[in-house]
Order: sequence, then structure tokens, then C-alpha cells
Amino acid sequence: MNRKTTWLVLIVILLAAFFLYQYQLLEFPYYGDEVDGGDVTAKILQGQLVPFFPDGDGHEALYNFSMAPFFIVLGESEIASRWTSVAWTMVTVALMYVYGQRLFQSRRVGVMSAGLFAGLFWSAMFAHLSLRVVTLSAITIPALIGLVLSVRSRSNQSTLKAGVVGGIFAGLAAYTYTSGRGFPVIVAVFLVYLVIIQRELLFKHWRTMLVYIALMGVVSLWLYIYLRAHPEFDLRIREMAQLSWFFRGEWSNAPQALLETVAMFTVRGEPNWVNNLSERPVFVGPEGILFYLGVLLCVARLKKPEYGLQLIVVAAHLVPSFITEHPPSWGRSLGMMPALIVITVLPIEWAWKKLEAMKNDRRARLLNMRLVLSTYAVVVGVLGISIYARTAFDLFQVWMKAPGVYWMSLAFYDGAAKYVNQSSDTTPFNYIFDVYTPWRKTNIQRPIQRREVALRWSVLDAIVFPDDPRGSRIAFQILGAPVRPLLDAFVDLDAPIHIDPRVDSEGRRLLRVYAIPRARLDARLSRARVGTIFLPNTNTPITTSVRAGDALEFVGYEILNVNARPGDDLNVLTYWRVLQRPPNIAAFVHLLDAEQRVVAQFDGFGAVTDDLAPGDVVAQLHALKLPADLRAGAYRFALGVYTRDDLQRLPLSVGTDSVWLATWQLALP
Repeated sequence: MNRKTTWLVLIVILLAAFFLYQYQLLEFPYYGDEVDGGDVTAKILQGQLVPFFPDGDGHEALYNFSMAPFFIVLGESEIASRWTSVAWTMVTVALMYVYGQRLFQSRRVGVMSAGLFAGLFWSAMFAHLSLRVVTLSAITIPALIGLVLSVRSRSNQSTLKAGVVGGIFAGLAAYTYTSGRGFPVIVAVFLVYLVIIQRELLFKHWRTMLVYIALMGVVSLWLYIYLRAHPEFDLRIREMAQLSWFFRGEWSNAPQALLETVAMFTVRGEPNWVNNLSERPVFVGPEGILFYLGVLLCVARLKKPEYGLQLIVVAAHLVPSFITEHPPSWGRSLGMMPALIVITVLPIEWAWKKLEAMKNDRRARLLNMRLVLSTYAVVVGVLGISIYARTAFDLFQVWMKAPGVYWMSLAFYDGAAKYVNQSSDTTPFNYIFDVYTPWRKTNIQRPIQRREVALRWSVLDAIVFPDDPRGSRIAFQILGAPVRPLLDAFVDLDAPIHIDPRVDSEGRRLLRVYAIPRARLDARLSRARVGTIFLPNTNTPITTSVRAGDALEFVGYEILNVNARPGDDLNVLTYWRVLQRPPNIAAFVHLLDAEQRVVAQFDGFGAVTDDLAPGDVVAQLHALKLPADLRAGAYRFALGVYTRDDLQRLPLSVGTDSVWLATWQLALP
């Protein structure tokens, strides 16, 4: 293959890869692991320049340093996160050409390697996900090239250059992904291989190998020093060890784990929908046969370092998947990609050279060898196009739309973000979580590009209403819906304004969005203000506003089910106006008997305080579980606010730390 043809085909491959990687880039749900990566990048931009972060059970930071410029230019957004993966995967496509061409001294091998990598489902899928594992192949390719050229190059200058460049990248591998820290194992096994099979090469170039190993150690030293100082950050290693049959010594699991790991190539791949079209193997067509033929070819040419290294790399990256839970794992195995690709194209190159050699063979004179080679090239090209087409179909028509993705990625969060982006409505938007953690909020917030929409967050028993005359919108997933009394007070459940078109594995459309007109809130507030507030232990009504510290003003309350019976929940709705962003607080409502003993209580403030702004109104439901043996009589409510961190009550503006609300009468037959 001449230089001009090589460049032409490479440009086509790169353009095809770019289309495949960026098309529908935001269609797959943005999910938790990607959120963790974005959080790490945000911390880097805030000045935390360290090699490792505890986020997501431990996070090597090279990928996130490369994401930082995208965050600067495009903002802290989903598109900035995923463009980072597109960029790294495109770089890997180009490097695959270099890998095949330099190791096997064939532009054809380089072009086919770049083409197969570009069109493989495995690489195209990870290009669509903002995960640091995409850096692994790009960083290890120069390291692997340097490893071979350090002992194969003829000139001392070329050998030393390969050792220096390769050693630097070998050290950088530790900063890519957990399995990247195992790259020294590949180097060690390669040295053992040389001792056994190519001892003379090692003896000839031992100084260069020493330089390679020294640079690998020096470059990676920052990470290991940092982890030594912060061993508690590296949770992933400990968790994998705890869950691993290998480290628990359960050797009876080894045969099954081995079968499941080896089956990943052509039988059954990772079952996790987030990382794969569930159980799709790496190769689903004739390329699988080529891979096995390539393995045999590498075994047959084991004496050549470039062939022996490919087997070492594949075997080394199968080990993390083999010894950990639920094999096979795409993420833990992704480091084998350079060797996997080259092994698969080597049989094609072998046959090509055999055909070219037949030009001078008398027995082939009856054949038009130019036509034979052209036909062979067309067949290879058709195979490449078919791989690309299968990947495109599986990626966009199956994986993107698979119901199995819904729960694995918590797609209702991403669906909420897409709704806000696509809706022309700009009224405030409050997402109600069934369980709140900061990453869940970020899961929705980061993909949202509509900065003019006021975003608020709450949990199950509270709704936040920003001060907007148009009203508000709330969203939640129906399997984690807010408590019914709260919904009945504000929402017409038969009239959603949006239902997410995506379905879960059981065919349910989980995400719902509802509009709450401002008039509905105002009507509830009018009823809430009617209730009288008293100083504790007195019947003295309070005529001034009641403020909790400098953060909240108590607006009023209402009892939603005054006829509650013993054993029921007595639902009390309190309203709070935000004066300034409050600390992490809880509001308490205690039901007191005639002797001022607490017979039922509910403490809570379901609004996420981080984004509250002055003027917001928080409607908080207090579900007081009435004792089954509660006696008839008059009961009072005591109300106050305390900080969750130290359980200290906030002083109220009326000179006390609590107030009494009107009595509630329980009448029994």
C-alpha cells in the first residue's frame, strides 16, 4: 500500500469514526459514573491538582485533566464531558495505525488496525460515555511500541528514543484507570519472555530496558506517593478484592469464571446494559474467526517480540475480569484493545503476503494476480463496512433504545434534563427525589443547558415553589413518587404535562412532569395563614411574623386530614418562605397531649437547601403516626427548627425556640 493510498484510506476511516462517535452523543442517558468524572474535573478547575480523587470509589485523574479545557470552553456540561471521550477515542484510532505500522512494518496492518478499531462496537460505545477508561488504550499504545522497539531497533539512537518515549507513557498508564496500574506486569512478563525466547535481544539492549523501567517508575511515582498518603481514597481496589472469588480463595469458581471470561470474544460479552448491548460479544461476525486465527499466528511466530507481546497484552488484561466478580467486564478488559485489534488483522495480512508472493509462482501464471489482489482488497473492505454497519445499528437502534438501559442508568434523571432542554416552558422546575445524594442532582443539572430555568430539588415530602407568578413544574419517577397527601394538595395526577417516552424493562414510562399554577399555591397559603400561632405554654396568640434564625419565615400550616383516627398518619402541611439560603436543617412538628408529652412527631425538611433562593416557598409535609391507643381529647402542635449537624434549635424571632399551633381534637365513638 503506497503512501498516498494510505493517507486517503486513513482520512476516510477517521471521518467515519468521527461520525460514529459523535452521532447521537447525548441520546444515551448521562448517568452516575459520568457524574463522578465531571465532579472530579470541577474540583481540578477549583485548584485541586492531585493525581487521584476518592469520587466514585477512587478515580485516577488523567482523563479529568484532559476534560478541564472542555469544561472551560463549553461549561460544566454533559456535552463537554462526552466530547472528551470522543477526542480520546479519535486519538486512539490514529494511534492504532501507528501501532500496526510500526510493530509489523506494514502500512496495510496499520490501516486495517485503525479501521477495525474505529468500527468496533466496543470502542464506539465507550466513545459515547464519559469514562476515564478510554484513556487506557491511547496511553498504552506508545508504551507498547516503545517496549518492542527498545529491543528490536537496529540503531542505538532509535532504541534509546523508543525506550524513553515508551517508558514515559508506561508510567502515565497508572493515571488512566485501575487496570492501567497493572501495566508493569506486562513489562515484567515481556522481560521473562525475552529471557526465555530472545535472550540475546535482552542482553544487547538491557540498558535501554533499564531506562524504560526507570522512567516508568519515576513518572508513576506521584500517584503511588499520593495513594500511600491517602490509602482511604482507593476504595475500588479494596471492594474488588472483597468481592473477588480469587482473593476469598473460592477456587471452585475458577473454571466458570475462566469460561465466562474467554467467551467474551465470540460467545457472550458483558451483561451490563450500561457498558454493552447486554451479552453482545466483542466479535459477532467473521472477524471472530480471524481473531482465533490471529492467536494461532502469534503462537506460530512467538519468537518475534511483536507477536509475543500481543498474546501477553491480551492475557494480562483478561486477568482483572477473570479474578473479579461478574466476568466478563468490558471496562476491566479494555486495555487489551490494541493487541486484540492487531491480532485480528494479522491473518488478513498473512494471506495478502501469500497472494503477493504468488506473482512469481509459475503455478499462478494462469491467474490474474492483480485481479485476485483487488478482489481480496474488496472482500476485506466489505468486511470492514459490514462491521461498521452492524456497530451503527446495534449502537443507535438497539443499545440507545434498550429498555434494559433504563434502570441501569437511572434514565429518568437524564429524561428530566432532556425535557427541560426541549420544552419551550421556562417556569421553575422542581425535581422530587425518592432518595437524595448530590450526584443525583448533578445527574440532572449538568445536562441542562437552559440557564434561564430556575431549578430546585426536594425529597418525597416537600415541594419547593420559587417566587414566580407563572407557577412551577414538578417532576418525579412514579416508583419513587412523593407521598400522596402532598401530591393531592397540589397536583392533578390525571393531567401530566409530560411523560418520558422511554420505558423501563417492564414497559413502564416512569418519569412524569406536572404543572402547578401559582393560583393553586396562593389558595393553599391563604388557608394556611388562618391558623393561629401561640407562644409555648400560653394561649397568647402571636401577631408578628415568626422567623427561624435569619434563614426562614414561617408562613402558616394546615391539617390535611382532621378526621384521622388512632393508627393513621395525621398529615400537617407547613409552609416556609426562604429569607436566605438556610443551613442543613429540619423542621419539627410534635403532637402534645394535655400534659405536654410528645405522642407523635415528624422531623424533616425535604428541600435541598443548596439551591434555595430568597422568596422560595417550601411546602413540607409532616406525617405524624398516631399511636393505636391514642385517647380522645384535645392535642396541640409544637413547631420549631434545628440544624441537623448539631441538633441545636434555631432561635425564633418571637424570643423562643418553638411555638404552639392550634389544637387538634380527637373524638372517638
